Amino acid sequence: MKRIALILACLTALTRGASAMEFHMGEGTNALTIGADVVFAEEAICIANGLDVQGQAQKDLWLLASADIQFQGKAQGDLRLASRAAVINGIAHENLLAYANGLQLTTNSVVQGEALLFGNTVICEGIVEGNARIIATSVTLGGRWAGNVHVQANEIRIAPDTQIAGNLKYSCPTPLVYPPSVQIAGTVEEQPLLPARQSWSNQLVLNGYFFLAALLVGMPFVGFFPLYVGKTVRTLRTSPFRSFMVGAITLLFGPFLIVFLFLSAIGMPLAFILGAFYASLAYLSHIVVALWIGHLFLRPAGPASFARVLSTLAAGLFVIYFIAALPGVAPYLFPLIILPGMGALLIATRQSAVWAMPMPPRSAPPPMPPQSEDPSSNQS
Repeated sequence: MKRIALILACLTALTRGASAMEFHMGEGTNALTIGADVVFAEEAICIANGLDVQGQAQKDLWLLASADIQFQGKAQGDLRLASRAAVINGIAHENLLAYANGLQLTTNSVVQGEALLFGNTVICEGIVEGNARIIATSVTLGGRWAGNVHVQANEIRIAPDTQIAGNLKYSCPTPLVYPPSVQIAGTVEEQPLLPARQSWSNQLVLNGYFFLAALLVGMPFVGFFPLYVGKTVRTLRTSPFRSFMVGAITLLFGPFLIVFLFLSAIGMPLAFILGAFYASLAYLSHIVVALWIGHLFLRPAGPASFARVLSTLAAGLFVIYFIAALPGVAPYLFPLIILPGMGALLIATRQSAVWAMPMPPRSAPPPMPPQSEDPSSNQS
């Protein structure tokens, strides 16, 4: 229960006060570089294949990349990042939330608030002035820690001259052994590593990749079909029960129809088309639900610009995949997301004027030829 409460608190802190946001997006597979002279006055989100951030953010800063992130700047607010690999070489004046397969806090990194770190391989060599929690497969601790440190990993190493001013709690299959030069002012407590906890940490890393993949799919979907996406979200918000029922019927009878058409020789092409359409609906359903959830958290005011919609999508996807990483939650969570999302997509498709075939205009009747006068009448 304590862990669930911690996750919910992190999600609340993640989405709080993000109604005004600057948006910066890279193009294609190129890396996006934020120079040292760039200053973000509002809360900012940067999304690209690769990110190299050297500027300053006066408020919270989001960094999302499918490849790697290099952070060498300063964030006056909270710093939140997710990528395949991340190197933090800057300063976070508030809290740090980092999610990466390979995560490194260099000797120049400073976190003045609390740190919550997730990944496969985590190396920490900087300064963390608040409490810290690390969940990974392999963790290397170094540098200076002013608060309590809680580490959960299959392998934990503590570098020489590491300083921990608070308590150290760890969960590891093997007992912790560290050099004599390590200074731990508090107590060192070993906590049992339950199989559910171990699988949850692995699932958390896997869901991070799913989060980035869904975000990359959602960006062109929102960008190319903004009216259709908006109508789908409104349908989900105004008619949730109807959307759920339509999605349930589609999910139940759709595969039977596709298999029936596939078994008949003449229906095989249609079966392939319906199968692709069915798979697209199933995947895009959680994109739509993520937009709805993100709107509940952020409640953005003003016109729905692409930057606001994308920040709402990122927040909603983060909530979905973070909660799905909890042990035993995913089998119950995803049906509740896929069914209403698929139903809302179908209802919006049925009601959209784009898909309606216009009737051809009626042609005007041809003009009647003038009638000639009867010559017999003229003679009379």
